[in-house]
Amino acid sequence: MNKWRSHKKIKKDYQCKNLKNPFFRKKEKGRSSNFWKWMVLLALIIVAALVWFFLISPVWRLKNINIQGLTRMDASEIKNIIIAREANSRLLFFKESNFFLFKDDAAKAEILDKYNFSDLQINKKIPNTIELKINERPYSFIFQQGSDFFYSSSDGYIMKEIAVTPEDMTKYFILENKSDSITIGEKNKISLKEEYLNFVLDLNNRLMGYTDMPVEKFIIDQELNSIIVKFKNGPSVYFSVKSDAGEQVEYLALVKKEKIKDNFNKTNYIDLRYGSRIFIN
Repeated sequence: MNKWRSHKKIKKDYQCKNLKNPFFRKKEKGRSSNFWKWMVLLALIIVAALVWFFLISPVWRLKNINIQGLTRMDASEIKNIIIAREANSRLLFFKESNFFLFKDDAAKAEILDKYNFSDLQINKKIPNTIELKINERPYSFIFQQGSDFFYSSSDGYIMKEIAVTPEDMTKYFILENKSDSITIGEKNKISLKEEYLNFVLDLNNRLMGYTDMPVEKFIIDQELNSIIVKFKNGPSVYFSVKSDAGEQVEYLALVKKEKIKDNFNKTNYIDLRYGSRIFIN
């Protein structure tokens, strides 16, 4: 009896023992969440550093404004427009004085709205330079509106920002507007048809060959198919813009030579608008 009891198997209680498998480890609590918190924090720091460097750092603050092509006006007027724009707010907290935030298209539109340049290019040069390349419209004649005189290009754009000098009053021909229907429209363009203005330019070039008939001014009257030429110490001559300018000038020279002769300065007007039928008074 005792012998049997001594050989009785005792069941092992594995639950009471702390057994560990060296090949399997439990995940440590909190490690993953802390890792991502640090990654987010690092990302925010990097973004903040980039924002500061590219949008706030003085490295990218505009310092140089280079202007090329101006010959008739002070470059400081254009520079002042750029400088004034630098104070504009961008993205709520930043300024347009930053190289990346400067709006070159808006600056170009503002300058062309004020100054009648034929072309303007604005380029940004890293890290802090604005470069402007300007093409000015060449003067072709002086446009008179009442008591005001303006330089004008051959395509009818006037330059109000520059005052006409007495010297240039003798250098360029004067086109005076006495028509109620002709105005200075958008972008300071004279509301004359292209063929009319081309006729005036052609007529002026042809008359320049006749030194004995110096021109005082050209006049736009109410009749828009005509142009009046007032000669110095001479008559007012009516030309038709619908006829050839060269032929009419030849008629005028012929009339002066064979009919009027030395009385050209005593003549009031000559009308060449009806072909070979020329009226003289």
